[in-house]
Amino acid sequence: MLQNKMLLTQNRRLRLENNELNIKEMQRMRLKVTRLEENITLYKAKMSKNNKVIVACKMLIVS
Repeated sequence: MLQNKMLLTQNRRLRLENNELNIKEMQRMRLKVTRLEENITLYKAKMSKNNKVIVACKMLIVS
């Protein structure tokens, strides 16, 4: 009976540790996703600016 209680206690402790690790992993993944979204936004802004410059140059050449 005592061994059973010890195993149950250990099981609960391991579950809590596992939950904490899962939470930390999810937080790391969210941070990665946020960084990727920011990089995509910056890339799109840069491409948009480059496209405007290209269009302006083409307009100057055609004129």
